[in-house]
Amino acid sequence: MKEYMNSYERCLAAIQFQDVDRMPTDLHNFLMCAEESGMDFGEFVLDDSIMARMQISMWEEFGHDMLLVENGTAALAQALGCGVIYRKKGAPVAHTTAIKRLEDVRNLEMPDDFWESPLLKAQLLTVERLVKHFGREVFLIGRGDQGPFSLASQLYGMDRLLEDLMDEDAEEDIRRLLDFCTRACIAYHERLLLLGVPMTSMGDSTAGPDVISPAMYETFAMPYEKQVIEAVHRKGGLISLHICGNATKIIDKMCSLGADVLEIDQKTDLEAAVRAAEGKCALLGQINPVLLSGGTQQEVKAAAERILGITGGKNATGFILGPGCALGGDTPKENIHAMLNSVK
Repeated sequence: MKEYMNSYERCLAAIQFQDVDRMPTDLHNFLMCAEESGMDFGEFVLDDSIMARMQISMWEEFGHDMLLVENGTAALAQALGCGVIYRKKGAPVAHTTAIKRLEDVRNLEMPDDFWESPLLKAQLLTVERLVKHFGREVFLIGRGDQGPFSLASQLYGMDRLLEDLMDEDAEEDIRRLLDFCTRACIAYHERLLLLGVPMTSMGDSTAGPDVISPAMYETFAMPYEKQVIEAVHRKGGLISLHICGNATKIIDKMCSLGADVLEIDQKTDLEAAVRAAEGKCALLGQINPVLLSGGTQQEVKAAAERILGITGGKNATGFILGPGCALGGDTPKENIHAMLNSVK
């Protein structure tokens, strides 16, 4: 076991399968930050000063090692032409598509004002503030928003995309759309790395087995996720991949992509994930956010102890303890302390 490490050192060591003084912890807590601010969520996600201040405040209260910084799942979609709904409670959501017909993808270009899009700009400014504040004291992850397949489902519409996946005549244009989305993803991840974060994060939940088959994942999602991962590595960064839902059927495939971390949902078989990830990538998760929001401290502690039992205990490397997905805004703070204290 290592002597005391700071949060940045602890996370980096765990990700690289080196000895740690204890298992690092993560909070996926941007909705808690919004709730704590007292603002309408729609205003909060556009205010980089408040978003950064609340992340700092939460860290001062909880002392978690990893800050996963985001403002929802609609930043790239908005920047590429989707309409977005801002809500009083809850993250903003892409509401209208950017293209009406699949063949319109042939004329898609990156907008000139891409970096001035409100959600994208606010996220980048928030990350910039946090990098300046924390330096190498805390491990910062800049959420690079949606992966290529999920972004394509926002630009074109999920129902239409899933229907056209079954049409061989549509495959060429679908791949054009996925290529375009991949370029947009790479541009965003590279911009986040330029701000100084050691790691970015990509969510591609629409590509999971709860939505498409493992065969379709391998054909229409994996190659494009891999391009983003390789682009981040070329720039010297680390990257995490998250797919919501039960990813057990594709966990081997996900582990083969070269991502440094997989953020695993509570529905995924943890024992299978640990076996698949061994020596390939670290894992992050997987306490149920619903349990953290509505359960007791004892139930949270039991969930954490179950994870520690599977992963090797408080001093195990290659694992970061945290929620399986974003925490609800109303998550009781005592439950957060119960989760974090389980490894301290």
